[in-house]
Amino acid sequence: MKKRRIFISIILFICLGLGVSYPIIMNHLVVDEKPVKSDVIIVPEGQEYIRANKASELLHEGYSRSDKIIISPMVDTNAEIYEEFGVEFEQIIPETEATSTYENAVHTLKIMEKNGYYSAIITSSDYHMLRTKMIYERVNRDYDFELTFVAAYQVVDGELVPWDEAGDELKAVAKKEFWKYWGYLLGLYHFIDV
Repeated sequence: MKKRRIFISIILFICLGLGVSYPIIMNHLVVDEKPVKSDVIIVPEGQEYIRANKASELLHEGYSRSDKIIISPMVDTNAEIYEEFGVEFEQIIPETEATSTYENAVHTLKIMEKNGYYSAIITSSDYHMLRTKMIYERVNRDYDFELTFVAAYQVVDGELVPWDEAGDELKAVAKKEFWKYWGYLLGLYHFIDV
């Protein structure tokens, strides 16, 4: 009886914690810092048009001292999208192994070290930025690079809007970030978003 009461108390505590944290996390998904000139731009890709658009915009505005973008993972379709935005193949540093946001961070920060870079702008979809920032900062403990996090917003009727003002499909994708964020917070990288 006592074990059962303890078990029920633990379950209730977890449910309460999740219930309280849901609006807090969902209201803070967007991390959007002011871009600063950095050695390179990094895009943890999800093959999203808006990520390529934002990265190329930052590149063309001169925010990459090396005039390079690290794309992780780089696949053939990415190259075509970046080319549409005026990014030359020579301006791309491809990373081809990552299968998750955690692996994006591990591999791209290794590439930064290998190339002698000390700073980067990380850009991803607005709803993905809280988790992206958390994991990049965690992996960056081994490097101490200067990282700036710049969100890529959705385009709706020609206007840039945050995820919660976009369509229902995107809202459903963004809501999954709550669970992924908790998974990453608990270090469950290998089981999330593979």
